[in-house]
Amino acid sequence: MIKIGVFFGGVSREREISFSGAKTISQTLNRSLFEPVYILVDSLGKFIKINSIQFEHQAISHFYPTQESIPEEYNEFAPVYIETLENLSNEKHREIMEKVGTPIPAENLSEYIDFAFLMLHGTFAEDGMLQGVFEWLQIPYSGCGIFSSSFSIDKHLQQVVNQKLNLGNPRKFHTMKKNHWQTCNRQEVFDKIKTKLGLPIVIKAPYQGSSIGVSILKEDNLNTFIKAVNTSLFARQISKNEWTKLTEVEKKKYINQLMSLEKGIGLPVVFEEKSLLAGNLGKQIIYSPLKLIEKLNDFFSYSEEDALLFSFESEDMVLFEEHLSGKEFSCGVLQTKNLEAVALPPTEILMTSPIYDFETKYLPNASQKRIPIDIPTEEIIKIQEKCKDIFQTFKFDTYARIDGFYTDENTIEIIDINTLPGMSPTSLILRQASEIGLSPTDFMTYLVYQSLNCRVHTTKRPYFFRKLLNKLESQLLDNEYQNKEKIVLFFDETTFEEARTKYNIITSEGKQNPFCIFLKTESDKEITLYKLPISLLLKPNVEEIIQTLEAELHTAISHTIEKAKELTDFFVKDFYSKAQKITLENLNDMTNSVIWLPQNLNNEEKNKIKRQLSEIGMAVVN
Repeated sequence: MIKIGVFFGGVSREREISFSGAKTISQTLNRSLFEPVYILVDSLGKFIKINSIQFEHQAISHFYPTQESIPEEYNEFAPVYIETLENLSNEKHREIMEKVGTPIPAENLSEYIDFAFLMLHGTFAEDGMLQGVFEWLQIPYSGCGIFSSSFSIDKHLQQVVNQKLNLGNPRKFHTMKKNHWQTCNRQEVFDKIKTKLGLPIVIKAPYQGSSIGVSILKEDNLNTFIKAVNTSLFARQISKNEWTKLTEVEKKKYINQLMSLEKGIGLPVVFEEKSLLAGNLGKQIIYSPLKLIEKLNDFFSYSEEDALLFSFESEDMVLFEEHLSGKEFSCGVLQTKNLEAVALPPTEILMTSPIYDFETKYLPNASQKRIPIDIPTEEIIKIQEKCKDIFQTFKFDTYARIDGFYTDENTIEIIDINTLPGMSPTSLILRQASEIGLSPTDFMTYLVYQSLNCRVHTTKRPYFFRKLLNKLESQLLDNEYQNKEKIVLFFDETTFEEARTKYNIITSEGKQNPFCIFLKTESDKEITLYKLPISLLLKPNVEEIIQTLEAELHTAISHTIEKAKELTDFFVKDFYSKAQKITLENLNDMTNSVIWLPQNLNNEEKNKIKRQLSEIGMAVVN
C-alpha cells in the first residue's frame, strides 16, 4: 500500500479552501491502492499528522489551535489562527500541535509517507516553495514542479511574458509598489491609471488565488479607488469619524470582520503611525483584537489622521489591468503518460455577481457553470489548443487549470493559471474530468500516477520514484483490480445527493465498480430507467440531470473524449458518455447487486420496479 501524505492548510489566505479539498480527497481516494496520511501545515509552517476525525469540523480554525489554547480575551472573536497568538514560544507551539496530532519535523516526513498529495494553495504552497522542500527531501509530490509553479502564481510575470512571447493579444496593465502607494499623490495615480487603462479597471493582489484581493472599479471615484487598492494590499484605512461613531459592540464586530482572511486582512496587523507632534513612531505589530481596539481608541484620542493597518502578510505590489468583456471560462489541462497535454472542455462561468470573487467561487449557488462554454465548437477547440500550448510551453506537469475570457471581439484572453486547482465539491476540474469518464476516485488515482510519472522524468534521482510508479502501475493492471464486481445504485429525484455520496464511498473503498440508475417519473406516472455517466452524476442538482438525459453529446465534448482516449482507456472501466435508457432485463448482463435508495413508498411504479428486481434474481439492499 502506497502511503499518500495529504497536505493541506498552509500559510496562505486560501487555507480553508485547502481544507475543503483535503476533505474531498479523504472521501474519494482509493483505499485499495493508497493509505492516506493527513498532514496539516499550520500557518507558521509546521507539519502535523492528524486523524481524519478532524474533517468533521467545518474549518481548520474550529479545531486548531484548540479552544483551551486561545486566551480568554479572544472569546468574542473568530477565526483565531496560530499566528494570531502573541509571544508563542516553541514549547507552547509544540504543546498546541500535540493536542491535535503528531508534529513531524520536515526532515522526518519520508518516515511517514511515500508520496505528497498537495492540497495547499497560494504562497508557500503553489509558488514552488513547498515543491522545493519535497525535491530536497526526495519525496515525490503531486502536480507541477518548481519553475512552472513559481511562474504561474505571479500574475504580473504572466503579463510580462505574454507580451514578450506574444502568447495572446497584448493587454494593458500597470503595477505599483506598496511603498509608492504610501507616499504618492493618490489623485495623480488614479488619473494616470485611468488614462492608461480606461474604466472599468481590474485591481488585483498579484500573488493570491481564489479571487482574493480582487476588485473591479467601475466608477470614477477616488475614494472607491483607494479602498480597492487597499483591498489588494490587504490594508485598511480607518478615519477618526468612522471609528469614533461606533459603539463598543460595533467596534468588536468591525475587528471581527477585519480578522477574516478572505474578506478582511487578518491578524496580526502592522499599525503604521507616521507622526505625533512631528515625531515618527514607526510600526507596531498587533496580534490581539482587543489590543487593536485599545490602540485605535488611543490613537484617535489625539490624532485627526487616518489609521493605516497592513496585514502582516501584506502584498508588496498592486496589479492594474484593463477590464475584459465577454464570456469567462476555466479550462483544465491533463497530461498523458507520454507527457502530451490534453485540454478538457472549458467551463463557462455564469456570474450572479459583478465579479467572480471568493464567495461567487465557493458558496453554493453563487454562480452557475456551463460545460462547455456556449460559443461555436471551433472556437471552443481554439480555447483548448491555446490552453494546451501554454501548458506545454511552460512545462507544466500532470494538471493545471487555465482561466480566461472569450471576449466580445471573439478573441481568447488568458487571465490566470492555477497549478494546484481546488478540489472542493464545486470545483470545475472535477466536473470537466468527468466528461472524459474520470470519477473523482479515478481522477485522484490519475493524479498520483501521472505525478509519479512526471517526477521520474524530471527529478535528478528517479530510481526510487520509478519503483513506486511501477508498483502502482502493476496494481492498476492487476486482474482483480480490472474486474471488480459491479453494483448498481437506484435513485430518484429525492435521493440524488445520497446517491452521489454512496457512489463516492463505494468507489473509494476500491472493491466494487458502481454505476447509477436514475428513476425518472414521467407525466403519466410511468418510470423510465436511465444508466448515468459520471458526468451527469456530478451535475450540481437533479434538475440539470433531467434536462440532459435525452440531449445529444456536444461535439466539443466528443472531440475531447477522442483526444483523451489514452487516459480514458487506462483509468476508466466501462466508459459511456451519454445517459442510456435501459430496461430491467438489461441489468441481468451487468450485475446482480442492487442498492435501492428511493424512499417514497407511496409510488406504486417504484415499488413495482423494486419487486421486479427481486423476482429476476437481484440482491436488493435498502
